[in-house]
Amino acid sequence: MSRQKRVSRKRRQSRRARLFERNFHSQERVRFIKSLPCEVTKRPSDTVVNAHMKSRGAGGTYRDIVPLSSVVHQHFDEMSQATFEMTYRRSKASVRVRAEYYQQLWEAQT
Repeated sequence: MSRQKRVSRKRRQSRRARLFERNFHSQERVRFIKSLPCEVTKRPSDTVVNAHMKSRGAGGTYRDIVPLSSVVHQHFDEMSQATFEMTYRRSKASVRVRAEYYQQLWEAQT
């Protein structure tokens, strides 16, 4: 492997690590969020994911994460506001504002 490829790989790994830290904070925080029940259904699940409430492209960070089951997360991203409200009896805005609560929960836990 050429020196240029090794340097490029190291830069890529370094950049990925910085992005992971900004977007998810740490593996411990990812596991912590996954251990919580889904915010919408309130059911514990093996499929709970770290759902960003503010897109990472729009400047969202790990502080904007809410635990959602994978199905609810997909619906949150794909359904219109009205359809989501009819299905889950919750507005998307009411789910988004809970990100602050989970950040406080994380800070109190650490």
